[in-house]
Amino acid sequence: MATPINSQISLLPESGPRNINYTRTRNRRNKILILKILQFFLVCVSITLFILGTAEITTQMTDPFVCVAFGICLVFPIFVLSGTTKHASNLMIVFNFCVIAASNICINGQYYNEYECNTPLLERAVLTATSSMQGRGPENAVLYGGNAWTASSNAFDQQLIIDLGQVQNLTRIATQGRPHSSEYVIEYSISYGTNGYDYVEYKDPDGNIKLFKGNVNGDSLHKNEFEVPIIAQWVRINPTRWRNRISLRAELFGCEYEADNMHFNGSALVRLDLLRDSISASRESIRFRLKTSHANGVVMYSRGTQGDYFALQLRDNRLLLNIDLGSGVMTSLSVGSLLDDNIWHDVVISRNRRDIVFSVDRVMIQGRIKGEFSRLNLNRALYIGGVPNKQEGLVITQNFTGCIENMYLNSTNLIRDIKDAYSEGQALRYEKVNTLYSCPEPPIMPVTFLTPGSYARLKGYDGMSSLNISFSFRTYEENGLMAYHKFKSDGFLKLYLEEGKVKVEVETPISPITILDNYEEVFNDGKWHTVVLTMSTDLLVLNIDNRPMQTIRQLKMITGGIYYIGGQKSGSDRPGFVGCMRTIRIDGNYKLPRDWKEEEYCCKDEVVFEACQMTDRCNPSPCQHDGICKQNSAEFFCDCADTGYGGAVCHTTLNPLSCQAYKNVQSVDQRADVKIDVDGSGPLKPFPVLCEFYADGRIATVVRHSNEQLTPVDGFQEMGSFTQDIHYDADMDQIVALLNRSTSCRQRISYSCRQSRLFNSPSDEKNFNPFSWWVSRNNQKMDYWGGALPGSRKCECGIMSQCVDPTKWCNCDAGLESWNEDAGDITEKEHLPVKQLRLGDTGNPLDEKEGRYMLGPLICEGDDLFNNVVTFRLVDGAITLPTFDIGHNGDIYFEFKTTIENAVILHSKGPSDYIKLSIIGGNQLQFQYQAGNGPVSVSVSVSNKFADNEWHSVSVERNRKEARMVVDGAHKTEIREPPGPIRALHLNSDLVIGATTDFRDGYTGCIRALLLNGVLVDLREHARRGLYGVSEGCVGKCESNPCLNNGTCHEKYDGYWCDCRWTAFKGPICADEIGVNMRPSSMIKYDFLGSWRSTIAEKIRIGFTTTNPRGFLLGFASNISGEYLTIMVSNSGHLRVVFDFGFERQELIFRDKHFGLGQYHDVRISRKNSGATLVMQVDNYEPMDFHFNIKASADAQFNNIQYMYIGRNESMKEGFTGCISRVEFDDIYPLKLLFQEQGPPNVKSLGTPLTEDFCGVEPFTHPPDIVETRPPPIVDEEQLRKAYNQTDSAILGGVLAVLFLILVIIGVIIGRYISRHKGEYLTQEDAGADTAMDPDTAVIHSATGHQVQKKKEIFI
Repeated sequence: MATPINSQISLLPESGPRNINYTRTRNRRNKILILKILQFFLVCVSITLFILGTAEITTQMTDPFVCVAFGICLVFPIFVLSGTTKHASNLMIVFNFCVIAASNICINGQYYNEYECNTPLLERAVLTATSSMQGRGPENAVLYGGNAWTASSNAFDQQLIIDLGQVQNLTRIATQGRPHSSEYVIEYSISYGTNGYDYVEYKDPDGNIKLFKGNVNGDSLHKNEFEVPIIAQWVRINPTRWRNRISLRAELFGCEYEADNMHFNGSALVRLDLLRDSISASRESIRFRLKTSHANGVVMYSRGTQGDYFALQLRDNRLLLNIDLGSGVMTSLSVGSLLDDNIWHDVVISRNRRDIVFSVDRVMIQGRIKGEFSRLNLNRALYIGGVPNKQEGLVITQNFTGCIENMYLNSTNLIRDIKDAYSEGQALRYEKVNTLYSCPEPPIMPVTFLTPGSYARLKGYDGMSSLNISFSFRTYEENGLMAYHKFKSDGFLKLYLEEGKVKVEVETPISPITILDNYEEVFNDGKWHTVVLTMSTDLLVLNIDNRPMQTIRQLKMITGGIYYIGGQKSGSDRPGFVGCMRTIRIDGNYKLPRDWKEEEYCCKDEVVFEACQMTDRCNPSPCQHDGICKQNSAEFFCDCADTGYGGAVCHTTLNPLSCQAYKNVQSVDQRADVKIDVDGSGPLKPFPVLCEFYADGRIATVVRHSNEQLTPVDGFQEMGSFTQDIHYDADMDQIVALLNRSTSCRQRISYSCRQSRLFNSPSDEKNFNPFSWWVSRNNQKMDYWGGALPGSRKCECGIMSQCVDPTKWCNCDAGLESWNEDAGDITEKEHLPVKQLRLGDTGNPLDEKEGRYMLGPLICEGDDLFNNVVTFRLVDGAITLPTFDIGHNGDIYFEFKTTIENAVILHSKGPSDYIKLSIIGGNQLQFQYQAGNGPVSVSVSVSNKFADNEWHSVSVERNRKEARMVVDGAHKTEIREPPGPIRALHLNSDLVIGATTDFRDGYTGCIRALLLNGVLVDLREHARRGLYGVSEGCVGKCESNPCLNNGTCHEKYDGYWCDCRWTAFKGPICADEIGVNMRPSSMIKYDFLGSWRSTIAEKIRIGFTTTNPRGFLLGFASNISGEYLTIMVSNSGHLRVVFDFGFERQELIFRDKHFGLGQYHDVRISRKNSGATLVMQVDNYEPMDFHFNIKASADAQFNNIQYMYIGRNESMKEGFTGCISRVEFDDIYPLKLLFQEQGPPNVKSLGTPLTEDFCGVEPFTHPPDIVETRPPPIVDEEQLRKAYNQTDSAILGGVLAVLFLILVIIGVIIGRYISRHKGEYLTQEDAGADTAMDPDTAVIHSATGHQVQKKKEIFI
């Protein structure tokens, strides 16, 4: 029987030749297995890298490493395929997966990073809109759709309304504009609700309506995350800024909302036992939602045995949190408003030790818990919804009525925990009373009257002799008609608000019009109030909040059938009611507002059902500095009385910044009691000081305290046993601000002693044990007395070596029986003011030891506010400050001095917003800004010039209601904010002082005292850095007196110009001579033309040069009085002055010089001492005084001067030959007048015509100014690096991936080449068996039988 082949093969000996083939086959299988494992590993790596790569694209990261990972993902499978082609299909799957996913990401861009609660929700939503254009309805508002929703009108009231079908948890929103167009929404707000009637605005932590950033074009996608998710079914998107048209595509992302509710009916509560599981924590987080229609109630309470408690309660529509960590001091925080509106509100409380954050509907306040403890220890019970009895920390007594949802204590949902505990029968820790696991809607449906013209027209019983009207109302309006009824008989009944008070006006057939005003308080406080009005024969009862007021008088009427609520159809002399009402009953009948027919109310868009749409504009209060906020339905108002601040939001201080500022705007005596506000609009309040003004210009600011008188101390023997706290007229923060602003401060301290030691000196630093000392503001025990140095342990006499006992360092340390004193000024500002005095060694009342102390007031001098001044000397020089966050409220104060008439003083920009303050035309200051809408400007103009080189103060403020500018404390202009949402100013550029942000339209001049929101900006520090075009101090070009010859210098700061009108010179610096070459026949005559002049202290000047030693230079004559004065060169070449002023003829000769040698000479002549002394100065010689004895009856006055002559007079035949210039007579310059165009007719040249000459005197010039050039801009290397990384990360990633691939391939090739081993071996394998996997297969595939071959094999 033949043996099967397999059996034959299995019987072959293992040592035969075929065993070699089997060994090689087994090795090959092992290699293939290893290769498969390697392939599997590479597939995993590729998928991992793919995920990293897709994350790079989808999240738009710019890390090159992630880009490299994505590139490797794409190329690695190819590399593996290059190594083996037999298993390409497996790796090709990976490659295709990468390519397809990458294509989907890159081409479609619609990949969403799937994480919890990030599902698109609009697929099943219903979209509506307030209006839409044809073919662009709300159904087109789909992300990546080919169309968009476009509103039919561009107005602020346009809305896209989304009904999600059920309450959802919303985490973010994405928007686009209209595709392939420039129509898109730039900014929008969001409101949300659960029933389609009541909506809550999404607000920022400051309580302002949050304005979300939209798109920058029609195609790009912009996403906004909700920091606190929105829980809502209805969402309204309200565009507030747009480009061209309101066009929008949108998508909401989120997930289904799971709610665990619990209802409390006012007597219900939940109790959690903490006896076994107490709470002792340094931090915790509580978050939940609540809904109620009641204004008061306990929400959550717990306490411990160590005095800790936590009390969260609803009081007057606001949440109030009282907390004590065991210190016995309660900390109170309150937030929220109108919380009894039956709308869900989100509450979050987060504490970290003593820091606590409390927010309602994202409006957040931060506080710090009082006391020294940081842990909350609760070990009694935790109550939710109410308490069984009155507890410490609670200010209300009612339990909560309403619903609480998803109450989390840290990560535990307490309501769900209670449910689970009861369902599992393990509710030992919990006790619940009268609670429900649901949230039933209350049968109270409010109605909102939005306008004064809206009303309800309801029916009552007709023909009755009595009536009853009742309702609850809530409003902020002072005036409004709440109810009106016209009797069938003559007369009417009105119930109305007037100045917040509820009044009744009634008229009947038997009584005239009567007004009933029985309540003193006002009811327009935004709270719910209940009104019941009952009227019958001879009786009227008005009941407000269960307080009835009864009126008995003759009343008789027959009712009609119609009652008007909230207003009147027509003919009313009062505006209608604006606000909310509920439970409106007429004669006891109640009809749900939703059941009102169209004829029963007016008008459709002016009445809102099932919602109370009111806005509390005073929460959080926009009024600053303790201003009282009031409001109506449209706006808020701030009462700034007694705050020391003014403006729409009490932002701007009404007090001077310092005593120096007070002096700048007031006429002062030696002293003045003033209130100063050292930080302007900052948080520090004004405080009283005494301002002292000295004759030498110094100004002292004196801060007083309550212990300035000399005070005896006796009977305190122990060291520092006598304690005296010092209470100043200002708090420590205010005093520190004054100290920091002052140049120097001092406070005098003195101690008089008799046998009472002070410092117990001498001593070393380690053994310093004084009997007395003073305490600094930083609560430091000070080791020196007034007049000494810190750390010296001495008094002033010890520093000066003048103590009564040379071995002691203080006079009092001598312990003498006589009275001694140690006194001196404390001048170290960092230690001032003295906060406390500690005295000792005064024995007992029976011994001789005694002391007396006196502490003077704090005195400060100098004001760094006004010393902080810089000069902008170039038009493109500027100071760049960090971004100024002006937000909703901000102010800028500074003082300036300039001569430039058109310039930008400061400028800052944002993506679309900006602020700019400019001087226009020299007499107008304009503050211009843009916050979302178009530019708004406020200007102050004056009849005189701002560019007058005098100091002017400017205060600019922009707040929620207006922009205002005050100049020089008197000129004020305001402008209201435009309609629409109040936007914060979003600026992200530097605040540039002195030019625009691109250094154009620059300002030249001085600026000082720059305050931004009350904070002083150190401009000097910037100038000291050597900024281009900016100098420290206020130094102009005219400081160096560049205008010569008494020319008037006019400052330009980047230059100057000289006014030479009142000089005898001309030219840019009044240095060019105006002369004339005189001929013997020439003469210049100046005729006073009836305006004769009489002088007693004339000033005369003349310059000349000649080679002819004789001639008439200048003369004055009067034919009326016969008086004259003549200046001439005598025949001997000397200067000769002859005059007769009526007392006697005088002749003066200057013999010290010869004046006919062709040199230029300058002669000045004047008189003083009532004309009795003549002063002559020639060139640079010392002036010469000539005194005359004038009789008492004589007159030294030069009377009735009629003519002035130059060169000769009319009686001479031959005149002066030479050049004459610089001719002055008081304020008359005849040569300048002679040679000017269209000169006056009273000065003329006679004889030989004359021409202007400079008399050989070259004009003086100043050296040229050093030309400054703007340095290159400073490059922020970090931003530059980020820009390059952002721009080239994708390219860099791809390049690095290719380089990585090349390096790997090269490495593999080199490795194979280096690591291989070549050898020969003998084999007896049959031909055709070399590829067999095992010996049996080799036999079957054998073709040639056994033969020996030489083969080569390479091992790696």
